[in-house]
Amino acid sequence: MPAPSNEDQWLPRTLVVDNYDSYTYNLVQLLTKVLLQCKSQDTFTPKQSDLLVHSHIVVIRNDQYKWTTVRDRILPQIDNIVISPGPGSPDIPEDFGICGELLQYAKEKQQWPVLGVCLGHQGIGVMFGARIQRGSVPVHGQISKIEILEDDELFAGIPSGFNAVRYHSLVLEDVPPELKIIARAQGSVVCNSNGDEMPSREIMAVRSNDGPLWGVQFHPESVCSEHGLRIVKNFIDITSKRCVYIACNKDKEARLSMEVANMSVLVQDRLMWTQRNQTNSQQRFELLSRKVLFGDSIDSAKLGEQLFTLIHGKDSMPVWLDSSDGSGMSVLASALDTATIQYHRTQRQVTVQQYFQSEQIGSTCTYSAVLPAHDENGIAVSFWTWMQQIVDQTRAVDSTQSKQLPGFQCGWIGYFGYELKSECLAGYHQSGAKPDNASLPDAQMTFVDRCIVLQTGDEGAHAYVMALVKRSDIGSSEDNCCCWLDSLGFDSRSEARKWISDKVRAIEQADFTSSSTALQQNHNNRPAIKALQPTVQRSAYLQAIGQAQKLITAGESYEICLTNEFQARVDPMNASQAQEMYRRMRQHSPAPYGAFIWIGGQQSGVLSCSPERFLRIQRDADGHAVAEMKPIKGTCRRQPPPLEESAYAAWKADDDHRQQVLKESVKERAENLMIVDLVRHDLNAIAWGGQVDVPRLIAIESFRRVHQLVSTIRARVREHVGAVAAVAHCFPPGSMTGAPKPRSVQLIESLEVRERGVYSGVLGYISAAGGCSDWSVVIRTAVVDNERVRVGAGGALTFLSQPAAEWNEIETKVHSIAPAL
Repeated sequence: MPAPSNEDQWLPRTLVVDNYDSYTYNLVQLLTKVLLQCKSQDTFTPKQSDLLVHSHIVVIRNDQYKWTTVRDRILPQIDNIVISPGPGSPDIPEDFGICGELLQYAKEKQQWPVLGVCLGHQGIGVMFGARIQRGSVPVHGQISKIEILEDDELFAGIPSGFNAVRYHSLVLEDVPPELKIIARAQGSVVCNSNGDEMPSREIMAVRSNDGPLWGVQFHPESVCSEHGLRIVKNFIDITSKRCVYIACNKDKEARLSMEVANMSVLVQDRLMWTQRNQTNSQQRFELLSRKVLFGDSIDSAKLGEQLFTLIHGKDSMPVWLDSSDGSGMSVLASALDTATIQYHRTQRQVTVQQYFQSEQIGSTCTYSAVLPAHDENGIAVSFWTWMQQIVDQTRAVDSTQSKQLPGFQCGWIGYFGYELKSECLAGYHQSGAKPDNASLPDAQMTFVDRCIVLQTGDEGAHAYVMALVKRSDIGSSEDNCCCWLDSLGFDSRSEARKWISDKVRAIEQADFTSSSTALQQNHNNRPAIKALQPTVQRSAYLQAIGQAQKLITAGESYEICLTNEFQARVDPMNASQAQEMYRRMRQHSPAPYGAFIWIGGQQSGVLSCSPERFLRIQRDADGHAVAEMKPIKGTCRRQPPPLEESAYAAWKADDDHRQQVLKESVKERAENLMIVDLVRHDLNAIAWGGQVDVPRLIAIESFRRVHQLVSTIRARVREHVGAVAAVAHCFPPGSMTGAPKPRSVQLIESLEVRERGVYSGVLGYISAAGGCSDWSVVIRTAVVDNERVRVGAGGALTFLSQPAAEWNEIETKVHSIAPAL
């Protein structure tokens, strides 16, 4: 792309209409990059780039405002229009919203260049009289070569035959003379689960003859599409020439008015979270810590179990974030003598429990309330916004040693269940009540004001013993609903130092080099548990897969993540028995994001061996917040290595072959790519303008029982985006929904018979100091609820999915932990 001239190029003001797609903000990212290139200065600070975006791009959803409002208040300040992809069909008003009227108006006025992508492209065709129909085969996440048929300015400087990603089931046919076909697909696409191919010559781009309207069927914003940035740059150049041609005399520095800029969904959302964050932030604690070294000879994975047994082996309310494969950080804590928040969404009921133990477990409910729909300023209230306020009021002072400490420096540990999507997902509508999955709350967060954090570094395995102390200059909470905050943390440094010294002494006196400290198998301590049985039997599940594929073929979704639940009856368990069950799970299926959280008074808990990171936020060397997401899509079973050395070569050859087949699978790669583009969209909502990238795309990661395809997406997070807000923007995990996320979630509700509960949600921590948080996706997890054990499993469905293979995949996932139960 040519370098910008010495003089700033005129910058257009763009209206982006979002059709509730999960890739729209990736288009906004491309627009942002072009805007920045059009300015003559070499570098922009993140804040400058954000201001540039807000003053030149307004994003609205297709049903957010009445058409007359868009026409009279927004369009007078707009220079071009982008209509996003989306589910459904442009001839269905509920799918296309105001876009039909907008396109007709743009066609009549011929004032605004329009770029329609996928659904937007189809809408342009339908408006001119083309026929919309199902393609010969749905193409989702596959890459095709695009043959350019006309020398068109939208494709200026782009060679014919470039690669582009396609996500569509519907195509344009019988295009009238008023539209010119300027590109078609070239080559073949995979057309069934056997990997067979068929020629593909569908229309990939059109242009109107009598007005500046362009449509592209492919997705230029996908991470695997070539020349996407150039296409958007060409569209901006077309706008610039067009405005000069029709003598608009646009002011080079023309910006959106504050009124119109604030109508953007991005600005509205940011204002809401920013106001809450700035209003309630309070550094209530200081952090004390001591380091304990174990040396290089210690197995960190075994050490975690030994240390947990030593400190919390008899704890009735343990909280353990467990890197059971030894690759990361582990946190050992307790829910006793602190505060645990629980939320039940159907009643909008928040309770704060403080558990204690004498001869048996007891609890005191120190706060209970029903969340209002709006606060005193008229801002919508959800559990997410309420929890963000609490997190902001329980921060610790960042000390000079914070950068040297692990990511968790005391703070909140817990989970957000899948059904909390109803309070954060744009466009979500409750489709009707389903059987409640469990008595467990929809969210549970425990404040950890003292803990041991274990990790491995250059010095070998080492632990930090940490405690929070109340700051003397922070007064008591005046708000009655937050008075329980005053009970958190040690009252004095001397008390905190004594607790730390006691734990350090216990650790230093223990022998971790022998097996004496390890928890030995206790068969007498095992609860009686029957075999796991699927809630939805195989035949019914295969039928649901068929229904999902029909919806995909009809254009309702690109990918649907369907799940099932396996249940078993179990005798009521105490903490010791639950601990034994989790120990077997972590040995059978070690994972980087394991967890054991037990609520003894309720005989319930979460035992997780998750291999998938949902969202981590940590500070870089300059103190900026950087988010990382690692979605998993694509799984194959792996055999454990043999004990006999003579069998190793054959095992290794088989293992390598399994990896290669997985990595080369068009279906599996397409599934992963769809979620990568979805995650990029989610992160673009919280990132500084344009600062989202993919350092690792569709790579193999191997665990003891499975190989999986994993991608890594990173973003530089804007100021004032709190840890809870970041999760809410990206929730629920796209790897557990499919794409587009809003429509796929609605379809899932029509296909699944029960609520998912904790499964498919996220589990992790928010640090009180240091600005870090880390969350896993709740998969490979046993949820114990009194006398029942539940294990969820599922998989992403596309048109290429083979139902029997999908059933085998969920059995593989359940088998990764079931033998340990």
